[in-house]
Amino acid sequence: MNSQFRLNHSSLCTCAGLGVLGMLLWSTVVLGAEPTRQEQAQQRALERVPQIKEVHQESLLRRSQRLQERGVSVKDIRQTYFVLDSPIIKELEDRYAPVRFNHGQHAASAGDCTICHHKRPAADIAYNPNPELVRCSACHQQSFAPEFPNRLGLKAAYHQRCIQCHEDQNKGPQICVDCHLEQVPKHQDLVKLPENPDPLEVTAECLRCHAEQAEDFKLTAHWLWRGHSSYTVENERAVQHGKGTTAINNY
Repeated sequence: MNSQFRLNHSSLCTCAGLGVLGMLLWSTVVLGAEPTRQEQAQQRALERVPQIKEVHQESLLRRSQRLQERGVSVKDIRQTYFVLDSPIIKELEDRYAPVRFNHGQHAASAGDCTICHHKRPAADIAYNPNPELVRCSACHQQSFAPEFPNRLGLKAAYHQRCIQCHEDQNKGPQICVDCHLEQVPKHQDLVKLPENPDPLEVTAECLRCHAEQAEDFKLTAHWLWRGHSSYTVENERAVQHGKGTTAINNY
């Protein structure tokens, strides 16, 4: 094993432990490869910026007019593609996969930056060259923050702005799974069973996490073997046999 390989292998192992950012660092520094557009968007999604405390007070109409007077428009967009996967939201829950957001397409369709960028900070900020168009998470962060009782959290700000516009335009996604894939846990990392488990051991392991669902299932026809059904003999739509009556098995 030569020294260059040992360096690259060691760097890979170290950076891999840092997740997406680590792998981006490894591919850029060690391999000299430029991150893909998707990788860049994922990296931006993990960034956190200081929360803006004070915003400039003006009506939305005046703000729209002022940006037009200054010539602020779609041409000022620096990033046209985002992955919405903020750690601010994931701190509370992580039930759904990230959303891919075509910033450039939406801005061109709207034709007015103030539809989403409805406020600007009262003072310029160092990390953004154009304070008129700061990211959503610069103002909207934690929900129900005592310091900002009238300010929406980031998740609510996303949903209120996106869903309301899609409903008004009668196009675009309007329910959870239209935008998000469900973030299903990897059960191979959660399930703990012996090498050759018997059926009762499998059931017990499922119940370890899904006790509430098990109680609900006990009320269904699948469990009780009784209830209305259009598939019974002569379509009687009623079943007299089942658990709790004539059946004695419990599987």
